[in-house]
Amino acid sequence: MLKILTVATKELLLLKRDRAGLLVLFIMPAILVVVITLVQENVMQLSGQHTTQVLLLDLDKGYIGSKLQQILASSNLEVIVRNDRQYSIADIKAAVTGGDYQVGVVIPEQSSARLQRETTLLFQRGRQQENEQPATATSVQLYFDPAILVGLRSGITAQLQMVMQIISMENKLKNLDRLLRESMDDLGIAPEFSSLPETGLPALLDHPLLTLEESSTTSSLKEVAAYNPVQQNVPAWALFGMFFTAIPIAGAILQERKSGIWIRLTSLPVSPLVLFTGKVLAYMGICLCQFLLIFLIGTHLFPFIGLPAFIISGNFTAVLLTVLLSSLAACGVGVLLGTACSTYEQASTIGATTVVAAAAIGGIMVPVYAMPQLMQRLSIISPLHWGLTSFHDLLVRGYTLSAVMDDLGRLLLFFIATVLFSWKLAQIRL
Repeated sequence: MLKILTVATKELLLLKRDRAGLLVLFIMPAILVVVITLVQENVMQLSGQHTTQVLLLDLDKGYIGSKLQQILASSNLEVIVRNDRQYSIADIKAAVTGGDYQVGVVIPEQSSARLQRETTLLFQRGRQQENEQPATATSVQLYFDPAILVGLRSGITAQLQMVMQIISMENKLKNLDRLLRESMDDLGIAPEFSSLPETGLPALLDHPLLTLEESSTTSSLKEVAAYNPVQQNVPAWALFGMFFTAIPIAGAILQERKSGIWIRLTSLPVSPLVLFTGKVLAYMGICLCQFLLIFLIGTHLFPFIGLPAFIISGNFTAVLLTVLLSSLAACGVGVLLGTACSTYEQASTIGATTVVAAAAIGGIMVPVYAMPQLMQRLSIISPLHWGLTSFHDLLVRGYTLSAVMDDLGRLLLFFIATVLFSWKLAQIRL
C-alpha cells in the first residue's frame, strides 16, 4: 500500500508542474458545460418548451380576438396585442420577418360578424342541397419567422388550429341554443320543462368530460429533478473531462518508458500492476476534483446566469459511486494508451479521437434518443454512455443504486480488463 501511495504522490507532483495540462483538464470541461448548456437552453426556448411571443393584430376588435386571447392565456404562447391604428398588416409582417417575433396573427376586419353570419346561414340551410354553396370559412392570417424551427412552427400551427375549432364550436353552440329555444317557444314548451342548461349550450365546453393527466413514471416517492439541459450537461461534460485524463496518464507512462525510468522502477521489487494502481489512484483524485468543479458550476454559477440549478435529488452515495467507477474507467483508458502506444503523439491523437467518438455515440453531445437507430445501438459500447445512463437513472428517473448496478458493473469490468491487458503487455515488453 505504501508503494502505491508513493507512486500516486509522485504522479501528483509531476502533474502539478504541468500547469497547461491542468488548465486543459479543468478549464475545458468547465467552459464546455456553460456554453453548451446556454445554447441548449436557447434551443429549448425556440422549440416551444418555453413561452413564445405571438404578435396579434386585432383589426376586428370583436368576439374572435377576445376569445383567442382568453384561451391562449393558459398556454405557452404569450400574446402581444397591437390594436392601435398606427399598426398595419405590413408592420406585423415586417416585425415577424425581421425576427422580432416568431409568430404573427392578424384577425381581419368584420371577422366576428362574418363568422356569425355564416354560422346562421349554416343552420338556416339545414341539410345542404347539391346546388347550394357550402358555408364560407372565416380566415385568420398567420405569419411565421422564416428562421423558425420546423417543430415549433408545426406545434404553434396545431395549437392555433385547435383554438379556431373551439371558437367555431362555441359559436355553433350559441346558434343551436338560440334556435332550440326559439323552437320551444313556437311549440309552447315552458322553459322549466326544457333539458337545456340555463347558461346555454356553450357553457358545456367549460366542463370537459375527457382530459389528459400526466402521471409520474418513477416508482420512487421522492421528488426527482426534471430533465433539462442542466441535468443533462453537468454529468455529461464532467464525464467528458474525466475521460480526457487518459491523455496525461498515457503521456506520463510514455515519458517514463522513453527516459528509462520505467525499466529502473520495474527492476526494483515493484510490479507494473503496483505502478499502474498508483497512477490510477492519483488521477482518480483529479477526476473527483473535475466533477466537483462542474458540480459547483451547476449549483452556483448556473442560477446566477439565468439557468436552472443542478440538483442531486437521488441517493448521493450512489452518485458518488458512479463518479468513482467512471473515474476508474477513464484511468483504465489512459493506462492502456500509455502501454500500447509508442509515442506521445500516437497516444494523444488516438486518445482524443477515441474519447470524442465515445462521447458522440454515448449521448454526451446529443441525447441518445435523438440519434438514428444505428447510433442508438452503437451507444451501448461506449463507457461514457454507461456512466451517463447511470447519472440519468439516479438524478432524473429517481432510481436506486440497485437499478444502475448493470452499468456500474460494466464500468468496473472495463477498468479491470484495460488494466489487466496493460499489465500483460507491459510484462511482454519487459
